[in-house]
Amino acid sequence: MENEKKTVLLVDDSATNNLLLQVVFEQNDFAVEVAFSGKEALKTLSKKKIDVVLLDLMMPHMSGFDVLEAIRGNEATAKIPVLIVSADSEQADEDKAMAMGANHYFEKPLQLNAIVEKVKSILA
Repeated sequence: MENEKKTVLLVDDSATNNLLLQVVFEQNDFAVEVAFSGKEALKTLSKKKIDVVLLDLMMPHMSGFDVLEAIRGNEATAKIPVLIVSADSEQADEDKAMAMGANHYFEKPLQLNAIVEKVKSILA
């Protein structure tokens, strides 16, 4: 059981970003789930065991802030680490995300190795 793969949930409305991260995480021996909307992400979280969430802030219909609030507000998902991955470099948004319980904030363009290393250290 010890070497069971950890599962990362990628939440981004950009298929390109999701694919890029999916390839990198799979190369690093993670299982990957992908969601293209906040609603889809919450549905996945309710059905599967997710170890960490990488969450974009700017998505249509339901923002990353809304998703983060839903994750933290649900007893079943409240303790799952959430890393924000956003093109938004506004300090206020980073501060808000961290205050809402995000575990880390990455700005795009993504430093893929840094993200993988951060996820590994959070899950270690």
